[in-house]
Formats: sequence, structure tokens, C-alpha cells
Amino acid sequence: MRYLLLVLSGFVLGNASAQRILHFTKTSGFDHNTRVVSFAMLLSIADELGATVDDDATGDTFTSLIDLLAYDVVVFSNTSGADLLDPQQRANFEQYIANGGHLLGMHAASDTYRHSTANGSSTGVWDYYAELIGASVQENPNHVNGTPSYSMQHTGEHASTANLPDPWVKNEEYYYWEGGYYGPDNAVVLEVEETVGPNGQVNSYDAARPMSWYRELPSNSKVFYTALGHAQSNFTNDANFRTHIADALAWMLDVTTGMREPDENRAFVFPNPAHETLTVHSAQTGAGSLLALTDGSGRTIHRQRVAAFPFVMDVHAFPPGPYVISINGLPLTRVMIMH
Repeated sequence: MRYLLLVLSGFVLGNASAQRILHFTKTSGFDHNTRVVSFAMLLSIADELGATVDDDATGDTFTSLIDLLAYDVVVFSNTSGADLLDPQQRANFEQYIANGGHLLGMHAASDTYRHSTANGSSTGVWDYYAELIGASVQENPNHVNGTPSYSMQHTGEHASTANLPDPWVKNEEYYYWEGGYYGPDNAVVLEVEETVGPNGQVNSYDAARPMSWYRELPSNSKVFYTALGHAQSNFTNDANFRTHIADALAWMLDVTTGMREPDENRAFVFPNPAHETLTVHSAQTGAGSLLALTDGSGRTIHRQRVAAFPFVMDVHAFPPGPYVISINGLPLTRVMIMH
């Protein structure tokens, strides 16, 4: 799998003028095992935004401030624990934010470097991080039992929610904040309704509470965090979750307001990674378009005429690996096929 990710990275590094995103997934606590699908989703989103994505599961990129400053956004994707970065790497990240760098956190990013006030009898290692991202999840219980379905409401207007249903009904491992740390200046964009706790009762920490928010700092840095993203399915077949992250990144990169009309000319594939089938969406091409699938070595392994879009493509017979989908000779997007 590491080889496949390196190949995918090689696809995107050729665009020197593109804005750059760092996908960071190191864990020293609970591992959600979403790094592969999270990276694939970000690669797909980056294609739409004209950006590139590099993968870092070790923290090595944080060792050099110069290397870190090359990125427009750093994404903490289901990171966890308090043994991820050494003191110099942490200092480099603080300087990165001071210089206007942006941070996007997903789900367990709030179970990373827990704040001293939310860490039981232990003192937090790096309270700066929790205060930056805006929260540390409550310790016990951390969240509702399983991934039940609840309704989330928009609070105010923001690019990250402009294309989401309101309310948004979603199965998720909804986090608790009451006994953890919650920042005083988070600008909330999504709030989940009252939930039922693991004890089968509605507890004080089950009250309606924020699930996504943003912060804008004096350094011109933007911070966006969502507590959503527990299961791999968020990254592979939840179109609303993908839209939420895509529009948050677009807001950070200033590439769009996020206020897209539903019929705007957009092109992408879903799910990504794909297992048995994938759906190709394109409003820019018509009936009779020639769709081609090219493997990581540049060899075209499949061509067919498409009568209409969206088009469902059977991929179960193709070998696992990274591919590029083209329409009428123009590359559309990259996709990872996994069986």
C-alpha cells in the first residue's frame, strides 16, 4: 500500500504552482485506520481545487520549518495521542501558524495533545494545540455508543456548510465536550441535536452541541475542525462529508466562496477509493464522450463510450492501484481502486 500512495503522490507533485496540502495521520493513541481512504479523498478534492497533497504518517515534515512553510494547509486526519511530534517539531508548527499557515482537523484531531484541563490527573504536553484547534474530547465517555443517526443543524452561514442539507441526518460517533476542553471563541457551523449516552440515558453532556467550527486568527491563519469522520465510510461513500471537507478546504485556500449552485459544472468520481463500482460525475461533457482509464505506469487499460453522466463504472476486474480517469482525452481525476 505504501508503494501505491507514493505513486499517487508522484502524480500531483508536478504542478509547482498549485497550493499545497499536508495530510498528517500519525497516532500514538487509538488508531481509526482511515489514513489510506482519507488521503485518497483529499487527493480527489485537491484535483478539483487545483491543489496538491503530500502524505505524512511520521511527522518528519515538521522537522524542517522551511519544509513546513511550503504548505498552505496542514490536515490532522484522525491523529491521536500526545507522542506525535518532538519539541522542535511542535515549535516549528507554532511558527507555521504564526506565519499564516492553516489547520484543518478531523474527528480524533481533538483527541490529540489533550488539554491540561481535559486530561484527568495528567498535565497536557502541548496545550497550544488544543487551544488552537478548539477542543479536547471528554475522557469518559468520549462519545455516544456506536454510530447512531442524529440530526445536525446549521448555525449561521459558512462556506463549509453552504452545500449541505439542513438538517443533515448522519450516522456518526458523536463526541462529548462537557468534561473535556472547549475553546471560548469557536465559530460553530454545525450542531448535533440532543443524543442518548452509552448508559441509555440522556446525560448533561448529551445536550445539543457543536460538531464543526472554525477560527480566524490575527496571523491570518484559518482553523477548521469537524468532529465527524470516525468510520472509513465517511471518506469512501459519504458525499455530504466529502462536500463539507472540500468546501472547508476551498474556504481556507480562497479558491471559492463555497456557495456553488447545484448545477455548476463539476467533475469528480465517487467513491474514492473504489471497490466494485465507481460513479463518474461530469456536467462538462455530453453523450458519446470517450472515457479512458490509465494505470500508474501511464498505460491505458480501458476505453468506452458513455451515453450519459453520471455514469456507473464496474471496476472489480481491474487490478488494485492508482488510476487516472480521462474524458475525451483530458484527465478528469485520480482514483484508487482497492479490493
